[in-house]
This record gives sequence, structure tokens and C-alpha cells, in this order.
Amino acid sequence: MEKVLENAIDNGLGRISSGLYLFSIGLGIVLVILGVILIFKNRGSKEKKKTANVGLICLLIGIVAVISGWVQL
Repeated sequence: MEKVLENAIDNGLGRISSGLYLFSIGLGIVLVILGVILIFKNRGSKEKKKTANVGLICLLIGIVAVISGWVQL
């Protein structure tokens, strides 16, 4: 019983793995765009430095997600 369940889970995850890689690339692109918008929106404002930091974090995570998804394809 345990072996049957393990094989079913392995087969299911194997089928959706390529879709998850594409999802990672898409989400990474969205995060990169969001990060760039947040960084350049508050470019000269010293009071909104937190928003620029969040934009930088989004940008970095997005780049890592795109590279990771692309390599895993």
C-alpha cells in the first residue's frame, strides 16, 4: 500500500514539474517588474526609503526565480 501511494505521488509531481518551472519564471518576471517600479517610483524621496528597499528585495528575488526556473527547464 505504501509503495503504491509513493509511486502515485511521484508520478503526479513528475507531470506537473515543468509547469511549476514556467510558473517560477513568470512569477520572477512579475517580481522584477514590480521591483523596478517600486525603486524608480520613489527615486528622489528620502521618506519613502522603505518602499525602495522592498522594491530592491522584489527585484533580487525575481531575478533568482527567473534564473532558477530557466536552469531547471
